[in-house]
Amino acid sequence: MLSIVRRSRRPLDTAAASAGVALLVCGTVAWVVNRAPTGCGGEAQATDNGHEIHATKVIVEPWLGKHRVYGIFMVPDMYMDNSKYTAALNVAGRYRFPAAVWPRRQFIDDVAAAPGHYLLRSYVSTRTALWFLMTGRFGELQSCDWTLVFAERSPS
Repeated sequence: MLSIVRRSRRPLDTAAASAGVALLVCGTVAWVVNRAPTGCGGEAQATDNGHEIHATKVIVEPWLGKHRVYGIFMVPDMYMDNSKYTAALNVAGRYRFPAAVWPRRQFIDDVAAAPGHYLLRSYVSTRTALWFLMTGRFGELQSCDWTLVFAERSPS
């Protein structure tokens, strides 16, 4: 009489689970990589701390190299005087970065400045963007919640 040997199904179950997780990760990465740049409102408002200007457009593509994570802001001409104002970039209301207030342009990517305004591109470093990605906070970086905060310098 032949004895029937029953094989364990564990290796097959483990392989199927691993393949499922790999597909899920690949799908998520493909979605993040192919996500279009975010177009935002870009309105300005005064606060107790200074004036906040929301991003007109946010580009988050750190996998394309340096200088591919930035917001475009439409800034009123009154902030052109660097000696009078300082600027900081807030992302998602929780993260604050120093903001360069130059170069000023009238056209960046597909955004044109309105009369009495100029455009400013404010960057987040690629290293910081990759940290957001690795810690699961990449969605916060891709949101429209980028603000450029101008505050008056204290007289010296």
